[in-house]
Amino acid sequence: MDSYNRKAAVKQQHSLSYAKSSNGTRVATDLCRASTSKQYSSLLKPDRTTTSSSVPAVESPKDQVPVNELVQLGRQAFAQKNFATALQYLTRALAIAPKDINLLDSRAASYEKLNRLDGALADAKSMIRYYPQNPKGYLRAGKTLRLQQNFKNATKYYTVGIERCVKGSKEYEALVRIATEIAKRELRILDPMERLPLELIAIIFSHLTFVERVRCLTVSKKWEEYLGSIKKFWLTIDVTNQASLLLLKPHYAKYAPPQPDQETNNKITNKTILRLTKYTAPKVLQLGCAQQLNGAFFKDLIFYRRVSALEVLSLRENPKIYEQEFTLFWKSALNIRSLDLYGCRGVTDKVVILALELLLQLEELNISECRITEASFMINSMTPMPSMKKLIVGTWESQFAKEGIDALVARFPNLITLDIRTMRPRGIEALEGISGLRHLKHLYTESIETSGEHATNAVLHRWVVGIPELESLQMNACKGISDTTIQIIANASEPGSDRHGWSNSLRMLDLSSSPYLTCAGLEHLHQHPLHKLHTLLLNKCGRVSEYGLRRAVKSCGAELSRLECSGYSSVSDKLMVEIAQYCPKIEMVHLANSGMVTGIGLLTLVHARGQSLERICLDDCPAVGIDAVELAREMLGSTVRVSHRFHRSHRY
Repeated sequence: MDSYNRKAAVKQQHSLSYAKSSNGTRVATDLCRASTSKQYSSLLKPDRTTTSSSVPAVESPKDQVPVNELVQLGRQAFAQKNFATALQYLTRALAIAPKDINLLDSRAASYEKLNRLDGALADAKSMIRYYPQNPKGYLRAGKTLRLQQNFKNATKYYTVGIERCVKGSKEYEALVRIATEIAKRELRILDPMERLPLELIAIIFSHLTFVERVRCLTVSKKWEEYLGSIKKFWLTIDVTNQASLLLLKPHYAKYAPPQPDQETNNKITNKTILRLTKYTAPKVLQLGCAQQLNGAFFKDLIFYRRVSALEVLSLRENPKIYEQEFTLFWKSALNIRSLDLYGCRGVTDKVVILALELLLQLEELNISECRITEASFMINSMTPMPSMKKLIVGTWESQFAKEGIDALVARFPNLITLDIRTMRPRGIEALEGISGLRHLKHLYTESIETSGEHATNAVLHRWVVGIPELESLQMNACKGISDTTIQIIANASEPGSDRHGWSNSLRMLDLSSSPYLTCAGLEHLHQHPLHKLHTLLLNKCGRVSEYGLRRAVKSCGAELSRLECSGYSSVSDKLMVEIAQYCPKIEMVHLANSGMVTGIGLLTLVHARGQSLERICLDDCPAVGIDAVELAREMLGSTVRVSHRFHRSHRY
């Protein structure tokens, strides 16, 4: 029996394969053999002169121990947290089987426990060199590098391992999972919420538009919690497509009537707005053309008590909110100061009457293109609303008589802005009562029917006498405008005299599409100039020639910032030279459809005014060469500042 055991031991000594015992019987048998053999006595009692930092010398072939025994003893030592002893056993086993991947992995684990990370990394690299398609080497190398805080190289090893290794094994899945975790950790390191003080983050978020701030809510839960905690960010809910309020309105558009956004936004629903109002009760609701909102939206706002602080409401062209919902909403939102309901089909006379009765702090009201009549102002007309400063009203479906306009004036005596461009008055005589608005600064009308020149001038004279400091006047496409109109407007007001005019106050004048205005009327501006005129619009006045436009520019150009004179075939480079010479503050020039303007005039204007020019429109000007346009754009430093588009029928 002893000779048989010795032969089996010699045969086992040359075997490289090993496996972890599945039961305690195999382990006990091996330990018994080791204890009865003299050559195994040294394994149970390692050399005390060998330190944990030194690697034992390789045994001679005569004293070599089977690999399985060394592995079992190394694992037992590792399980007992005797990592130095485990390292000795595994090193001796690797001297017999230097390319065994499991031995290399086990020794690297022992090195890690002893905090000898360089040795662990060397074994991991050996595993990758011998077995490049096995995930174990990449896992061990990545783990060691992460312990060294070298996340960048660890990520590289994980990435290379994912590319080289065969899919399907548990080790490969672990490789993918760890690589994903490291990528997320790197993102968290770059997260400004983790790196910057909260005060600085609040300043950064305050410079974002509302839509950009809403997108930030979806980054992470931490971002959502922090943004939701800053109540001031949600006092204004603006989901319109308008430009950011941080982008200031151009100076040349200062006195022009507003052009609100009318782009339909079908992504805005009841649920969307209610989610945004959960952080705090908003003061401003700018909803734009949200046509998917219905009457339940107002009911939900009232139910969740989100209307008590509301001061501004803008809801345009909505067809799904009806009269009943509006009347219910007014009873809860009593602090509204600005109301924009342009084109809402549910706004009727009843809705307007109730709003004027309940909303006593109302300052701005836009009910243009709604289903209203003059009766909405005639009822309770003897109860004035002195707080109202801006009114935009009118509809093409019904006409307003003189009685309705007089009731409007009596109801809102302190109006500063009156926009009736969409109103159909019964002749210009119906607007005579506007002269009672002594505080009026801005008056915008369009396409007013008139019985003749005398009626128009009579009404305009009443306006001049009753409104002493008008700044903006738009009478576009009014057939009653003539040369006498210019004389009435340009007269200087003299105390104690019958002469009244707006020559010292008018900043914006729009008399476009006036068929009876001639050069003689503009010549009058040479004698009585409008010294403070900022914007002048004289588009498509059929009887005006270049001479009259030049006289107007020469007399009123000192403060002129915006000039529009499109649709004149007689306009040439002479007008461009006059603008360059007499308009030092010019920012916008609109000369579309000018038949005789050339590139020389364009370059003269650009060279004289330079970077102060914000926009030059020369659309459909056939005599302007493309080379001059490109040179002007280069001088101004922007391609959008010079507009030069052509209809197909135009040629150079």
